[in-house]
Order: sequence, then structure tokens, then C-alpha cells
Amino acid sequence: MKRNAVLVSIILSALAWGLAAAPQSALPPEIPWADEVPLTPNVRPVIIVSGSDYDMGYQWYQQIAHIYGLKYLEGRKPRKFTPAEQEALKAYQTFIDKHTPEMTELLRGMVAGANDAGIELTYESVLAKFCSGDGEAIRMPGAPQRAASAAGNCPDCYDSDCSGFAAWGDATKDGRLIAGGSGDHEIRLGDNEITRLEYCIVMMPDKGNNFVTSTSTGCCWHAGMNNKGVTMFHHGATGYCGRYDERQVWKYGVPNTMITMHSLRFANSAKEAQDIVLSLPSGDGRIGGAWADVSGTAFVIENRDNPRLIRRPGDNGERNFIYATNNLFSKELGSCYKSSPGLPVEFVPHAGWLGTHGSRESIPRNLSIFNLLHNYYGSLDLEFAKMIWRFPAVPPKYTTLEEADADFDRTQGRNWNSHLSETGNAMVGIMKPDNGNKGLYFVSQGCAARINYPHWPFLRVYRVEPTYTFFELQLDATPRALAEAARTRAMYALAYADQQLRKLTYHDAAYAPLDALFNKAVVQWQKGQFYEARAAKAEGNLATSYLARSARSFFRAQALGWQVYESLVPPPDSPEDLGLRPWFGPWGEWATRDGMKKHNPTR
Repeated sequence: MKRNAVLVSIILSALAWGLAAAPQSALPPEIPWADEVPLTPNVRPVIIVSGSDYDMGYQWYQQIAHIYGLKYLEGRKPRKFTPAEQEALKAYQTFIDKHTPEMTELLRGMVAGANDAGIELTYESVLAKFCSGDGEAIRMPGAPQRAASAAGNCPDCYDSDCSGFAAWGDATKDGRLIAGGSGDHEIRLGDNEITRLEYCIVMMPDKGNNFVTSTSTGCCWHAGMNNKGVTMFHHGATGYCGRYDERQVWKYGVPNTMITMHSLRFANSAKEAQDIVLSLPSGDGRIGGAWADVSGTAFVIENRDNPRLIRRPGDNGERNFIYATNNLFSKELGSCYKSSPGLPVEFVPHAGWLGTHGSRESIPRNLSIFNLLHNYYGSLDLEFAKMIWRFPAVPPKYTTLEEADADFDRTQGRNWNSHLSETGNAMVGIMKPDNGNKGLYFVSQGCAARINYPHWPFLRVYRVEPTYTFFELQLDATPRALAEAARTRAMYALAYADQQLRKLTYHDAAYAPLDALFNKAVVQWQKGQFYEARAAKAEGNLATSYLARSARSFFRAQALGWQVYESLVPPPDSPEDLGLRPWFGPWGEWATRDGMKKHNPTR
């Protein structure tokens, strides 16, 4: 009996050791599933990597496996490339080796991280993911520049837009830089885990700046910032002259997303970012961006070359602020636009060029952000910035949605008075950059407003269990410091939520669902603490992995905690809610399509 007891003890010990040593990729995925269908999470995942380029690549793909799961990724086995595709990959690699050599080691680390997680991956296949668009097709000369529209019955429509702004100096309450950006599209789990999954990436390299940015926004990933106080808050509509012409010449170069990462990593100022971006060859000419830094330098690169056009604050009536959506402002680029039937191409002051495609929904967004920053000059702080993406427009002036959609092209969207906040917001990033380790990055997964409208017909987007909240990420010096800061903010989010929730009783209809939601937040809090403790006993890549899991849990605790709190204490969704004068009141100067007006009774 004694021998059997010893044997059982040994077996149990071995089993416990095996469970503890099991690869993290074998754990359940962090995203939700419905039967065999993976669903988009209601809190945006954050991948956190640090160390050498190889280690960062390794950690990156390991965390993709942790978040999305092997079941989702196992079918993505490397495919065979045609001779033309192989030549294309060689051409891209030549540019990468010459201009961004750190990316080669990053990709090699990705291959190792994927293989160790149980995902079959080759160097060529991961390189192809960076050199592809919406599908598997590698971009190369002679191939269409853009994939077909997601709206099959709307050949003039495309499936994504973006908005962004930056303000500083007298435009903000404390004089510090505040910026924000959103990608506007359906939140999706795409077929390319590098460029078409929805997450944020934090990189803390041994060499270069720490930075954070979001994938799947625009051509080039934004909103992003680094620890030198530099932000790329929007893609800038760079290269939009000819964007919708499938005949536009495509060249090889450094993939745009790599240019973004390289610029944030090595630029110590907005001017350095400009120099880096414009010195690196881009295949489609779409990488330029809207940049700002804590010194007050800001600009929007509208065209890289022939001619090079850079828009600056003051060019369109701005004072210590600048903004961008999906059209161009430079006078030299008016000829890039086609007219809608029966309507001319025109320049709208403070809103840019109006023609077809994305310019139609850009005009009201540009007018909205100009009016907010111009008329509430000096009032901007983080709460005001969040309010911008909670501030809904009035619905389109039609009896039915079908009527509104049918009239959009005919009127160039004149009756769609959209704001930056709209149902199609996929990722909203609010930033307060810092030349140091205190930069703040606030993230909303999807639209932050409970009641809202799209800014064009095909952006009616619905999400699974939306929180309508922001979580806070502090771009600190190390993964551990970042996770600790996330824990602190989660603690406060839970405390504020608990204080409001316990004012209710079991007799209140809201108590039971909000208490269940609060318990979900606490579960994430405890998971964050668990992984934080595991990280303290680990080293190297494993420690970073645990810290990233810990931080993601604390971010989810924040978002769910604020959801409980804001369900009981609604956040500001208009200037009036912040104690400011009424929107479009007679006191202001309000830019409209028809010129500057002193008063308009419409909200």
C-alpha cells in the first residue's frame, strides 16, 4: 500500500508539472467563439513585445496564438508561391535589407514563434503577409492596387475610412499635445494575421524607441506614438491622388506597415519622422501620414512626390491644430477628383476637395472637427477628446434608411451630417504623448457612442457585447512597468464602478445585469494578477508573454469596469455635457458647406 501511495504521488506530481509546463498556446484562446466561428473581442487585444528583433518577432507570433488560438490559425499552412510571386518576394526582401534590415530578424523570430506554438509557417509566407493586402495576393507591378469593394452593389464605395487630429499649445487646456485617430470599417478577423487582425502592438526594442500603434487601420497602421513624444495620428490621405484608379503604376518598395514601424521606432521628432518616411521607397506611394510631436511641430503629408505637398497648421484656418480624414486639401490636387453626375468638383473651405469616393463622407467630418477645435479653442483635454468620438451627428434627413442610401451618391452625401464618431469606428485611439515613459494611449474597440449613425451607407456596423468604453495604456519603459500601470488603472475603474453599483439594490432592474458584468471585470482582474505573479518567476520570452497576458487582462478589467460605471454615470457626449457653450450656438463661427455662418439651429 505504501509503495502504491508513493507511485500515485509521483504520477500526480508529474501530471502537475506537465500541466504547468504545457505551452501557453495550448490554453483556450482569449477571443470568444460561437460554435466553430471565431468572434471579434469586445476589448481590443494588445500584443506587447520587447528585446532583440528576433525575440520581438518570436513573442509577437506566440501572442497571436495565445489570443486567437490554434484552431483559428491551424488552417493557414504555407502555400506554394508561383515563380512570379517568388520573384516579387525577392524584390521586396532587397528593399527591406537595404532600408529596414531589422525587419528581417523580426520576421525570422515570427517564424520560430509560430512553429513553437504549433503553427506551420515559413519565412516566405510571413513576408508575403506583409506584402499582401486584403487577401493572399502579393502586391506587384501589373496587379490591381486595391481589392474590389466590400459593397458589391456599390462600385463607387470602398470598405474603410479614417479620421484623426492633433492639437497643442493654446488649443489644449494644459498646452500639451493631444491627438486622436480612428479607423472606420467593420471590425473583422481577416485572413492575414499580420495586417488584417484587429489588435494593438507595443514594441520595446533593445535599439530604438518604444512605441505603440494599431493594426488594420488605414494603409499603414495608426493611431501610433512613441516615447519621444512623436505621434502618427492618421495616414494623412497620402497618395490619394489616383488612389481609386486601378491603372496606377505599382512599384516594389518597403511594405508600408514596416515603414510605419521603422519611423516610430527611430524618429525622435516629427521632422525626423517626415525625413524617414519620405526617404523610404513605397510601392504605392500611400505611406506619408499625419504627424505631430510635443514641441508643436505638425503636418500632413498629402503627396510624397511629383509634386511633394505637405499641409501645415494655418493653411486652412487652423490655430495650433490640424486634422485629416479621407480627402485632400492641397490646391494642386483638385484635378485628382472626378465629379459626380451633374455636380462639379469643388473646394470646401476647412473641409477640402469634394468629388467622388471618400471625399463625400470626409467633408462633414472635416467640418465637424474644425468646428470643435476652432470654437472650443483652449478647452481640449482628454475628456474632450473622448467626447469627440462619443458626439453623434443627427441622422440623415430621410424617411427611411433605404431612401437615404439611394440618395447618397446623387447629393454627394449632403444630407449626411456625420461627425468623427460614427457606427463604423473600428478602433479609436486617443493619445497624450510624452518625451519619456508617461505617454498615455486610450483605446476603444469600436464606436464609443451608444447611439450613433454611419457616415456613408455601408458602415452600419454591429459588434458583439460592445463596451462603449476606453481603456488606458501607459507607454512605459518595460513590459512589467506597463502591466503595473494597467493594473493601477483597472483598480480605479473597478473601484468607481463598485461605488456606483452598490447604490442600487436587488429591486433595481439594472442591478443584476450590471453585477454580472462587474463580476466579469473582477475575473479579468484576478487573471491579471495571476499572470503577473507567473511573470515574476519567469525569464526572457516567457516572462514577457505572461506580462502581456497580465496587461490584456487588466485592460479588459478596465473596459468592463468603466462599462458598469458609465452605464450608471453616462460620460459626456456633447460639448454641453462638459459645461461648454452649445454646439452651433449663435456665439460661434461655424464652418458649413455653404461657407462660414454665425448661427445654425441644427445640432
